[in-house]
Amino acid sequence: MALLCDLTKQIGSLKQLRLIILFFLFSFLVWLSSKMSETHTASVEIQFDFSDETFEFHRINNEIQVTDFIVSGTGFRLLSARLITPTVFLSMSDALIDGDGIYFTQQDLISAVESQFRNVYRVNQLSLKRLDAPFIQSASKRVPVRLVQDLVPADGYAWSSELQIVPDSLTVFGLPSQVDTLMYALLDSPKNKTFNTSFDQKLALTTDLQSNFKWSQTKVYVTQNISRYTQVELRLPVEVIDSDEKIDVSLIPAFVLVNLSVPIERVRQIEPSQFVLVCRLPSDPTTEYLEVNFEKIPEGIMVKDIIPKQVRYFLD
Repeated sequence: MALLCDLTKQIGSLKQLRLIILFFLFSFLVWLSSKMSETHTASVEIQFDFSDETFEFHRINNEIQVTDFIVSGTGFRLLSARLITPTVFLSMSDALIDGDGIYFTQQDLISAVESQFRNVYRVNQLSLKRLDAPFIQSASKRVPVRLVQDLVPADGYAWSSELQIVPDSLTVFGLPSQVDTLMYALLDSPKNKTFNTSFDQKLALTTDLQSNFKWSQTKVYVTQNISRYTQVELRLPVEVIDSDEKIDVSLIPAFVLVNLSVPIERVRQIEPSQFVLVCRLPSDPTTEYLEVNFEKIPEGIMVKDIIPKQVRYFLD
């Protein structure tokens, strides 16, 4: 019976000890919470990155710059800043330029921190007088737009208009040494595809150009009309053009066969009188053959072949 009473007393003592420990832990947490809610001053690291980048500046690296600040804030905020370095963005529209480059002043840095962390941190001290930004002034140049590869019509089709690119030139901004070597703004055209309808698409610049340079715009409209074509053969006479004086010339043969690609809707309108084939007398009298070319041909009709391409001539 006495043993049971002693055991009961010991258990009671343990319960009191636990209550005392819990009381002290609770009191410590209340005190710590109160202290962490108060304003303290400490040194924290703040890293700077850049926003609102404009065409006037070209970024030369992506390094994030870290600077020590003496700031005031609640204990919780300061602890969070010690664990995870806060990032502050500097607007490139506020950057200054002098003979040493592009930079932000001490006051710019303080204002950026206090503006981004309004009512969170107050800057007490910053030893850094100037933060140099990893940018240089961009060079600019107007360059024409070109396709990487031509568009390919399907069998039985042909382009019935010239390729139109709007706008046909773009302004490029970037590192001066790179911009000076750039001759064209190249477009990514559809690969391994043939067309049987007119082309009308907005094409983007090639990936390397978009990643290495800044542009006034990165996409342009490209259009080109296409029509269904058929082949037409005509036997046409060849005329001789002599710019010096009138000379009687005989040609062998006097007629040649031409193979033409003609839009289907215009086949019935084709007449031999719409075409003029000529050859020109050479300055070298020892030449026996003359090249045959079209002097006149209706717009939109393409020449597939001229048989023969050369004719013999004799002076009468």
